[in-house]
Amino acid sequence: MKQKVSLFLFLCLNVLFPFSGISSFPGDLLVTPDPTPVVTEAESGVAGSGISTLQDGSIRYITAKSNYTGQSGPGDSIRLITYAVTFRDTGYYQLFVRMRVGAGGYDDDSFFAARGFGAKALADGNDWVFINGMAGAGFTQPSDFVEALGEAGSQVWKWVNISLNFFPSSTALKTFYVDSGHLTQTFQIATREDGLAIDKLAFGKADLYYTVEALDNGLAGVEAKPEPIPPYQGPPLAGGSTKFLGNVMASDNIFANYWNQITPGNEGKWGSIASTSDSTKWNWSGLDRIYNYAQQHQLIFKNHTLIWGAQQPSWISALDAATQLKYIETWMRMVGKRYPHMDMIDVVNEPLVSHNPPDGVNGRANYKEALGGNGTTGWDWVIKSFELARKYMPGQTKLILNDYGIINDNTATSIYLTIINLLKNRGLIDGIGVQGHRFELEKASTATLKSNLDRLAATGLPIYISEFDLGNLNNEGTPDDHQQLELYQRIFPVLWEHPGVKGITLWGYLEGEMWQSSCHLVLKTNAWRPAMTWLADYVRRTTGNSPAWITSPGTPTLSQNYPNPVSSSTEIGFTLYKTQKVTLTIYDHLGREVTTLVNGLWSPGNHRVTWKISDLPAGKAGNGLYFYRLVTDDIILSRKMMVLGR
Repeated sequence: MKQKVSLFLFLCLNVLFPFSGISSFPGDLLVTPDPTPVVTEAESGVAGSGISTLQDGSIRYITAKSNYTGQSGPGDSIRLITYAVTFRDTGYYQLFVRMRVGAGGYDDDSFFAARGFGAKALADGNDWVFINGMAGAGFTQPSDFVEALGEAGSQVWKWVNISLNFFPSSTALKTFYVDSGHLTQTFQIATREDGLAIDKLAFGKADLYYTVEALDNGLAGVEAKPEPIPPYQGPPLAGGSTKFLGNVMASDNIFANYWNQITPGNEGKWGSIASTSDSTKWNWSGLDRIYNYAQQHQLIFKNHTLIWGAQQPSWISALDAATQLKYIETWMRMVGKRYPHMDMIDVVNEPLVSHNPPDGVNGRANYKEALGGNGTTGWDWVIKSFELARKYMPGQTKLILNDYGIINDNTATSIYLTIINLLKNRGLIDGIGVQGHRFELEKASTATLKSNLDRLAATGLPIYISEFDLGNLNNEGTPDDHQQLELYQRIFPVLWEHPGVKGITLWGYLEGEMWQSSCHLVLKTNAWRPAMTWLADYVRRTTGNSPAWITSPGTPTLSQNYPNPVSSSTEIGFTLYKTQKVTLTIYDHLGREVTTLVNGLWSPGNHRVTWKISDLPAGKAGNGLYFYRLVTDDIILSRKMMVLGR
């Protein structure tokens, strides 16, 4: 009778959660494969005298006390650390390691891993695999699948799939085998370079795929990677608005589906174009590509930038002032002639004395005197730059002054207004550019931001927020979705809703293509971070744009809940690509329904639903394993989560 009950329970769960399965039936025992990784803290092993255990915040890690030049194996026991790893299930496993490569990069990125389980001969190269090149490997984003080599770089904590990328390919998935009689296995690694920090080891089933999030939190692997999310099909977020929401050119080829204004990043800077003093050999290809894209897709084209002390031609500073001025005029004339439909341009970028004027200080280009220096106004060189720009730029092109650290600083705003009024009185300026990088805005008072925007708007000139990005405070650590969302919700409306602001240009949006690495809005998978979902909905609501943000057909997706494990509440995200009937239900580990969070017709888009377990009776949602299931017209999706602290 016991076997029949167990089998009945298994069959019920397998219908509800298809990833469950039977590996064997030893007598009355029902064995279900365990898809969760076996995670071991690196410092928990028995370490040799050449290994240190150190601390990085809450992370304890191991590292070598000194470097070792051998490549075939550890050589002796001082670099050896031995683990007793207890597995919950039999089968083949692959090895993952969480690590951080030091500032030395490729001089700080190697160690040894044993070839299979058991104690190894220290001097036998056949027992060891030399793991090298970690500086250019690994993954950090929670949704990243840790399968390929990756490219996370140095000085960040990251997961690397050691088996698939460093063990011989013919045996990579069969190197680590656990049988039913030996669930506890000995495993060894050895340190080699003192800049490599190792935090955790993880063994995951060789036939499953694991994300960074799964390895970080001991969550189940999946049998197949999700189908890629279709690229966003539009319409542009600010389409139909009197204000533009733009960006710098990205590599995704669907830029115009998101944005209605475009700015070149480095492609429009003089230093990028003029590597030689021979103007017939200047390379315009990058800027041409962006300008032509703007014309093809009817985007507002805001060029960046004519005069800037940084990223200027390396040869310009050595010339005499008269020759410098001739080259400046040649540069401006060629820009104006080549891009006749240019809508606006940053004429002078970062002119404030302590910022980036072309004054030769701190390695900057040195041609300020060729433009008149400070002169009688204190800003003659800026005035001369705008006079030349007015002469050579197309008639409809708006001339913009651009700088950072302005609206978060009352004093900087006052200095900026001095320059603006000098230009305005001469009819030389058409708009005010105010940079919006995270280091300017993340700790700024919204009252200060609004007050200084009011002061700038009083000039009667339109304000353009340029180079906008928000992410982690100080851009430190793994990108934090909740922190980025809070900053966007607090700061973006102050800028967007100000009547003097006529457009905002973000400084990137794609993962891996950002100057500030934590500030991306769209993942490599095309998935939106929560701040992007909020931004799209907010701009839609404030402009009256169509709510059908995602119009291409696609398969619904179900995200891992956050936070997980859950103590009082958690958020569950899912994406729909058409209007359809949706249910989202929570089940306990026996398949019993706990609650239904969603049951009805939902529109396309990215959705988040909160489950407050604190609202349920204690007996209804105790500690343990839970499942949540999304049922749509197209698909049934399930995920696991843990509840702790009830």
